[in-house]
Amino acid sequence: MNKFILYLLVLCLAFVSKVNGQSYPEIGVHLGLANYSGDLSSSNVGPVIAQSHFSGGIQAKYNLNKSFSGKLAFNYATVSGTDALSGSESLKARNLSFSTMIFEGSLGIELNILPYLATINEYHFAPYVSLGIGVFKFDPTAVYEGSVVRLQPLGTEGQGTSFAPNNPKYNLVQMNIPFGGGIKVKLAEGITAYSELIFRWTFTDYLDDVSTVFPGSDILLEEGAGPLAVALSNRSGEPKEPGATRGGSSVNDYYAAGVVGIAYAIVGSSGQSRGRKFRGPRKSRISCPKF
Repeated sequence: MNKFILYLLVLCLAFVSKVNGQSYPEIGVHLGLANYSGDLSSSNVGPVIAQSHFSGGIQAKYNLNKSFSGKLAFNYATVSGTDALSGSESLKARNLSFSTMIFEGSLGIELNILPYLATINEYHFAPYVSLGIGVFKFDPTAVYEGSVVRLQPLGTEGQGTSFAPNNPKYNLVQMNIPFGGGIKVKLAEGITAYSELIFRWTFTDYLDDVSTVFPGSDILLEEGAGPLAVALSNRSGEPKEPGATRGGSSVNDYYAAGVVGIAYAIVGSSGQSRGRKFRGPRKSRISCPKF
């Protein structure tokens, strides 16, 4: 599946590069809110809003024509989750929580549903969809006795011990598939405002440090990171049998960001001057032959 998506992206970029049309680069900046879906997220509107955090980023696009663009983006977001806001009493009793900063870089394509060029006056707005491939860094933490503690080094589900010998500690750098869409609106010649919602399908279920089962306190004490790992693996206040359900590993975590931004078209002077571009293409003229 991963290779299929990568091949699809490469083919789309190859196709776009062959399409003729008025082209120009563009830079943009955006701000918004991010959230995540996983073992510690809630389906209720109130908790979802309460756990939304700042997101921002920059992007560089190359608009090949009125339909296609290639995009390079760098984004930052914070996401978090807590059982305390769950509507389930059993999940509240589990009492787990996390927070992580996310640093992301991605490459993708953008398809305008309606034709749009910031350098042509006749186009005013366009909805669009986008698809890409990215890499991101995360590092889940939890607050314990007033201190912020990194969770991955603790192996809270017995990673790397005899309880889970084939389950090493998860990598803090992972791949993702950004997909979504938005709408762009021309504010002035060469200046575009945009609003978009982009989901990131990740290849990890440990964005929140919760995925499988409780390893048991003895394992963590003898082979793991010790008392701190025990305390943060099981925060329910009740003993858990090794193998008792801690999370659900059937679906990987994902996160999303809704942002608004502004982009500026960069138009050069060699045959791509701003004035000529904005007036539209020149009409062809007939001249006398020269001998």
